[in-house]
Amino acid sequence: MIYYDFGFYLLLATVVTGAVVLIDKLKWRKEREAKGIEYDEKGNEKMPMFIDISRSFFPIILVVFLLRSFLYEPYRIPSGSMNPGLYDGDFILVNKFSYGIRMPGFNTVIIPTGSPKRGDVAVFHPPHEPQTAYIKRIIGEPGDRLEWNRGVLTITPKCESGETCQPIMLRPQFVSDEVPELVPQGEVLDLYSENLSGNDYQVLYKGIQRSQSLNHSWSTVVPEGQYFAMGDNRDGSADSRFWGFVDEDALIGRAAYKWLFLEFTEEPVIFGKKLPKGVSFGRVGSIE
Repeated sequence: MIYYDFGFYLLLATVVTGAVVLIDKLKWRKEREAKGIEYDEKGNEKMPMFIDISRSFFPIILVVFLLRSFLYEPYRIPSGSMNPGLYDGDFILVNKFSYGIRMPGFNTVIIPTGSPKRGDVAVFHPPHEPQTAYIKRIIGEPGDRLEWNRGVLTITPKCESGETCQPIMLRPQFVSDEVPELVPQGEVLDLYSENLSGNDYQVLYKGIQRSQSLNHSWSTVVPEGQYFAMGDNRDGSADSRFWGFVDEDALIGRAAYKWLFLEFTEEPVIFGKKLPKGVSFGRVGSIE
């Protein structure tokens, strides 16, 4: 599948400008030399505009392409599904080499470097909206049996022949009925803590009486080559419980750092868009 995101168009721009620069070096400039190179009043060589633009922008585009495609990609949190750890308006850096070096636009693994672990916060293309990017926490790895019983999750890992795998019990611990300041206050929410694979983080529920998550039970087995992901805002997240599993080929990277927070206007201001009204660096740090 081709993902028509910014990375795809950046790849296209790199290829086009690079090809123009290469052809100019091998052919077109020699033709200009044969006819006699012309210079402007500042002593710069006169050349067709598309060649001039390509030669000027190719180095910049190439550097941005390499950094963004293979090291770190900026990403804006678009919703409150990962409250309370990540807010709508947080800007983060996604580690692009955590889950394999991938071909931009096609997302095919070129060099395997690792795979998601339980507890990771990952960015990926969901199966029902493959041209968008979602961010959720990885809960189940390939082969895991997941059993959810009113908020308590039992993870039974897949065992190789002859091995004994101990179930992992994920039980939320109540912390407070007061949620962090920037979490929407329109409804009653309770704050809980969890620990999965050594990762300590907090999650939100609507409360025992109102929470769908705390009053339902289900079970599933994660297929090979796929992952089960959930938002930390358990009653305010559309995730693998609703649209299915995350394919290994749809992974983008691991959410690594928060580097900026923008607070937006409550109502659209220009062309139906909300505008930033506040900037903060107070939330800078790694993502748990």
